[in-house]
Amino acid sequence: MRIAALGFHHETNTFQSVKTDYDAFQAFEFLRGSEISEKHSNAHTSFTGYFRGSEKYEFDLNPLLFTFTGPTGTITKDAFDRITSEMVDLLEKNGPWDGVLLAQHGGAVSEEYPDMDGQVAYIVRQVVGDKVPVVMTLDLHSNITQKQIDNTDAIVVYRTNPHLDPLERGVEASEILVKTIRGEISPVQHLVQVPMIINIVKQPTGFGPMKLIMDDVKEVMANSGVVSASCGQGFPYADVEHMGVSFLVVTDGDAALAEDKAKWLADRAWNIRADLQNDSTPMGQAIEQAATANYAGKPTVIMDVGDNVGGGGTADSTHLLAEAIKYGLNGEKCLLMSLFDPVAVKKCIDTGVGSSIILNVGAGTDDLHGDPIEVTGNIRIITDGRYEEPTPTHGGIRFFDYGLSVALDTEDGFTLVLHTVRGVGNMSRQQYYSMGINPENYRVVICKGTVSPRAAYEPIAREIIMADSPGVTSADMSSFAFTNRRVSLYPFELDTEFV
Repeated sequence: MRIAALGFHHETNTFQSVKTDYDAFQAFEFLRGSEISEKHSNAHTSFTGYFRGSEKYEFDLNPLLFTFTGPTGTITKDAFDRITSEMVDLLEKNGPWDGVLLAQHGGAVSEEYPDMDGQVAYIVRQVVGDKVPVVMTLDLHSNITQKQIDNTDAIVVYRTNPHLDPLERGVEASEILVKTIRGEISPVQHLVQVPMIINIVKQPTGFGPMKLIMDDVKEVMANSGVVSASCGQGFPYADVEHMGVSFLVVTDGDAALAEDKAKWLADRAWNIRADLQNDSTPMGQAIEQAATANYAGKPTVIMDVGDNVGGGGTADSTHLLAEAIKYGLNGEKCLLMSLFDPVAVKKCIDTGVGSSIILNVGAGTDDLHGDPIEVTGNIRIITDGRYEEPTPTHGGIRFFDYGLSVALDTEDGFTLVLHTVRGVGNMSRQQYYSMGINPENYRVVICKGTVSPRAAYEPIAREIIMADSPGVTSADMSSFAFTNRRVSLYPFELDTEFV
């Protein structure tokens, strides 16, 4: 049983000013053949799940191509054309195939295709034909479309946020594919798109209204005849018509059951729509709350929602740093945070470890994320920014690369980690441990994320505060100038109806 596995994975923030070109994928992760095994066979990603699935269900897995980069702006036509052309070439030259595993995101947008993932599925289907089963895995932040459904036999979506289950979903997709090839099941899918969004601050699945929704998904999964069930939370920073919440149920040949259960899930979520909207904390209040908290060996962690790197943030917002300075936060190890700033890193490297330096940091991408802030400090360490995370974190990534990185201890008691690769959020504490920094020892830790850092920081945090900071991933959805989204869509139009 020969199975092809490939993926073109991206979460696209169409409000981000930095376009995602071919070089961005090449610089971040562009793997072919055995390179995929080297990076993913012992990680916790969807592709890792494919490798585990091949062992469990005894098929010949042929990893062809996998590329992704951190969430950034719209993918250029050139990048799309070059990557999909190589995908087609590899599928055609290495076939025939008994099945295909497709590792996509579900939130990708290119200059030509608003539903890029649907177009990739369509392209793969055109190559392998209608008789070769195709099963696709998607991120929980997917904006699922009918085009994606029409060009796959089954879709499996992550069920946790932070995303700690990509490996398990990869194994699940492998099982569905093998059973389909063997004729043991005949997958039928039904999709219901709900005219609402789930605000980014309400998307954690471990508590609150999203836990209720995912409990409903598990309940549907327990029904006889149901092969898989999924919620697509939607990626709200993609200005496309299909942006929003969706529910997908896959059954064994029972279209009526798939439709009934998908509608039931959708109705249940619609009934709690008001509970799924923004309730983040104003920035000044977040800083004050953290600064006055009883430290007792556990830091207060503030999520910089407006600079959520996991959602397309620029990684260099200074809004919360400015608030901390304005508040007067100071003292030994009072604050830890990271900033993307290649210019500042170069100046620190030129100055040297152990030296004192005065320089401006942050806010180098655009005018949405604050102003550069002058700091005075000592250069503690310079590293290559590479480290390994052995335990499951958001997305299952094991090998990280922030590029050349510098730790700067300021005279106010801040530790600022400056790095040169943008699209990596604070998903692992190893980012700091690898530099000799213990985040547990700081009163306040600011993370450039909303949900993705939770897996790393919940175990050490006294409290996690969602800060309502401005930026390209703001929780204030009224701050975005949408031109392509559906109308009506809750909560933009509070009188939206769902029948």
